[in-house]
Amino acid sequence: MSENAASAAPPSPNITPQLSRRKSSGDRIRDILEGARERAESLDVDPASPRLQPLLGDSHRRASGPSVSASPPAIDPTGRGVVTAQPERQRTLNYQSTAEISPAARRRSARGGKSSTAPQGPPPPGADGTGEEDELQGGPRGQQDEPRWKRALHYFKSIELENKGSVARDHLALERTFLAWLRTSLAFASIGIAITQLFRLNTSLAEDTKQAERLRHLGKPLGTAFLAVSILILLLGYNRYLRGQYWVIRGKYPASRGTIMLVSLIAFTVTLASLIVILVVQNNPMNIPTFAQTQLSLLASELAAEIAESSALVSLHSPTALQRAGVALTNLTVAAQRTGLGGKTVLELGPDPATHSHSGGGADLPEHGIRTGDIVLVAEQPSAQARKREVKELERGGVKGVVTRVGRGTVAVAVEERDGSGDGEGGMVGEKRVWIVKVADDVTFRRMNATMERLANMGEAEYSPFIRVLFGLSSPSPVPADLAHDPEVGEIEWVDPTLNDSQKEAIRFALASREIALIHGPPGTGKTHTLIELILQLLKRNLRIVVCGPSNISVDNIVERLAPHKVPLIRLGHPARLLPSVLNHSLDVLTRTSEAGAIVQDVRAEMDAKQASIRKTRSGKERKAIYADLKELRKEYRERERRCVSNLVAGSKVVLATLHGSGGFQLRDEQFDVVIIDEASQALEAQCWVPLLAAKKAICAGDHLQLPPTIKSLNSKSKSSSSKKGKDATANEQSIKGATLETTLFDRLLKLHGPSIKRMLTTQYRMHEKIMRFPSDELYEGKLIAADAVKARLLKDLPYDVEATDDTTEPLIFIDTQGGDFPEKNEDEQDAGGGGKKLTKSSIYGDSKSNEMEAALVRQHVRSLVEAGVKPEDIAVVTPYNAQLAILAPLKETYPGIELGSVDGFQGREKEAVIVSLVRSNPDGEVGFLGEKRRLNVAMTRPKRSLTVIGDSETVKKGSKFLKNWMEYLEENADLRYPDLASLVQGA
Repeated sequence: MSENAASAAPPSPNITPQLSRRKSSGDRIRDILEGARERAESLDVDPASPRLQPLLGDSHRRASGPSVSASPPAIDPTGRGVVTAQPERQRTLNYQSTAEISPAARRRSARGGKSSTAPQGPPPPGADGTGEEDELQGGPRGQQDEPRWKRALHYFKSIELENKGSVARDHLALERTFLAWLRTSLAFASIGIAITQLFRLNTSLAEDTKQAERLRHLGKPLGTAFLAVSILILLLGYNRYLRGQYWVIRGKYPASRGTIMLVSLIAFTVTLASLIVILVVQNNPMNIPTFAQTQLSLLASELAAEIAESSALVSLHSPTALQRAGVALTNLTVAAQRTGLGGKTVLELGPDPATHSHSGGGADLPEHGIRTGDIVLVAEQPSAQARKREVKELERGGVKGVVTRVGRGTVAVAVEERDGSGDGEGGMVGEKRVWIVKVADDVTFRRMNATMERLANMGEAEYSPFIRVLFGLSSPSPVPADLAHDPEVGEIEWVDPTLNDSQKEAIRFALASREIALIHGPPGTGKTHTLIELILQLLKRNLRIVVCGPSNISVDNIVERLAPHKVPLIRLGHPARLLPSVLNHSLDVLTRTSEAGAIVQDVRAEMDAKQASIRKTRSGKERKAIYADLKELRKEYRERERRCVSNLVAGSKVVLATLHGSGGFQLRDEQFDVVIIDEASQALEAQCWVPLLAAKKAICAGDHLQLPPTIKSLNSKSKSSSSKKGKDATANEQSIKGATLETTLFDRLLKLHGPSIKRMLTTQYRMHEKIMRFPSDELYEGKLIAADAVKARLLKDLPYDVEATDDTTEPLIFIDTQGGDFPEKNEDEQDAGGGGKKLTKSSIYGDSKSNEMEAALVRQHVRSLVEAGVKPEDIAVVTPYNAQLAILAPLKETYPGIELGSVDGFQGREKEAVIVSLVRSNPDGEVGFLGEKRRLNVAMTRPKRSLTVIGDSETVKKGSKFLKNWMEYLEENADLRYPDLASLVQGA
């Protein structure tokens, strides 16, 4: 029977009343002492204290078991009732014993030596293996035999503590402290994310130095550091909570210093790094006037470089050498002249019959590189003994014009009226022999300069929301994530329901965007097809559109595909520059066939009659009078034409023009809701601003991973432009002047606003899957998918009869010329021999490279394809070097339909079979501009069914990591061949 039960029994009859009263008083004292003991425990007072032992009495000693001395206490002689105890081992009580072990349990523990009621919960860290830790683990040590997974579950259980005194308060304080750690962790995480996003938007540097450039790229590492600190603080808080709980249960608390020092050091480090980066990297928006002035400076340098190049060509080489190089045509005569659009005189130039003896029809022009749209000088043909003259001298003796048409036997040139003279033809009429040579195109530069000057002179109040977004002064309006169900876009009724999902998503995004949208179209993904559907959807919304591109061919492709939809459109530009299929939509044809154009025709007829009469006059006085009449007629013609054109343009919902053509008088004061720029990644940004100033929204389509526009001026590079900076230039000016003309509008906007303004087309309809795989993985994040119709097609599957051979059944062939038997040659070294300078076509290419043995391999492979049945017009040979093209030129005589071209000139084209000659082969591993991945991307993505690469893998793979990866891909996936030099020489 327990002590409590004994005290509760009725007193024995043999006990006297005095003894009974004494016993009852003793029970009450014991109850009071028991309450005091429990109160002391709740107040974290050590019950083993010598001052407290007399108050606790026997009940405590019995409950303490063997660990407490059983010697009777001595009575204090003072009579105050203070009992002293013998010295004994102190035992620290804790919240667990206070809360969980009742007096009865303690008495049972005193008899049995162990508590039968232990708390349930996880073992705290730092357990020392005593019986106390057994209680924390949920029971006696016998329960340690439980499976590990069961014991692990105890970590997730709560520790049940009796709520006495400060127990709940202390543990709630621990939980609140952990929540403070959690809040700190989340704060650091938020800062890290914010820093990463802010640095992504920042493109402005305080100075154009390598150190500043490195600091600019600290945004992502700094944001990552804050996120790492966030995780560390969370782990420290978790550990701190568990250790605090462990010690608080035992009546102690670990006052930390190491953790606080560690967190303080980390916070100080990342804050200091943030301060340094913020001071160095300025997050200023672009200054628009400074941007415009920078563009003007770069454009001036580019024009000067083009003029210098033209001048050098003419001054160093004879007309005959220039013709062999493809930049001139000699021995021409003026076969006819007429009035063209804008009142300009169009000269029809053909070969001089005296130098070309052909029976029957007229002679053909020799092979040349003059194309429609080129700027040329038309001048009197110098004699063979004449000294070569500078371009400026030619301008004084000739006239500048634009090539409007190139035929087999004639070239049409629209010439300008010469200032200060009514002789609009420069005197080049009759039987005089003339020649034409390509010169710098200053017309385009004049329009770009005018646009940049207009932008520079705009006040801040004139900046529309559209312009502010394009310069980073404002962020683009957000676009809903789920555009398929967005009410603003609405349910789209597709004109072409066969569009793939990525094309539809790009169209939805372009419709939903309010200021800017980029459509990223990798090779063969149907970018133009997507733009046609987009234009039709914009027209359904009753919007007025201007569609532009950097070249006539890019614009004409859109006109051809848009015309069948009966859209009211007009194509600006001289009709001689346009494809025949789009002539009916040209402004020139519409001014002749429309009712509004009737008022112009009578003036044009009179001008043509005057032009014809000039050839019949022999008197200078009569000719001068005719020129005076022509001058007045031109003035009247232009006035009437301007009114006619204005009416036609105002009535068109879609206007199409080249980028610089959109700056002509025809669109002056016209406003558009949307401007669509095709091939935006191939256009100078200054060109793009010609139509942008008249629009409210821009949609740019292109591929920034292909070649940018060709830049000739060295001063367009940042390192050269920096030398022109004044000492008093602002930091922002220095930053912008460190730009380059190669940075296109597409590039800058993508860098400025990130991928949120871009949608990518992912299904390609051109290449065999083996041809597509490498550029997809290396450049397009592996997102390209070959359509089922093209993924496995080969040359042997062409719609005409092609024999199945090793060359027609393989989509990817690599002819590896490693070993040094196919060395490259430098054309300057090759042509500089003897005492004089050899004026050949190759010397004009300067330090361009060639490889005769590779050229022999190209000829061998072309012959193999043609013998198998592949038509020459389905084959193209592409190489990065013009000197190699010169060596391959005889192929066109053997196979008239075959196409030869440089990589830069072949961008945007495609062929069934493409042969790429890499040329470079040297022991030093030098590859030059072949290492430009965008140039290689163009080369390897032109074929549909067959790609044959000829090159030296040992040399090429040393050029860059990209080249090394490509060589390894070809070695693993292509039909690898090693040429036999002996058989090649015999075959040649």
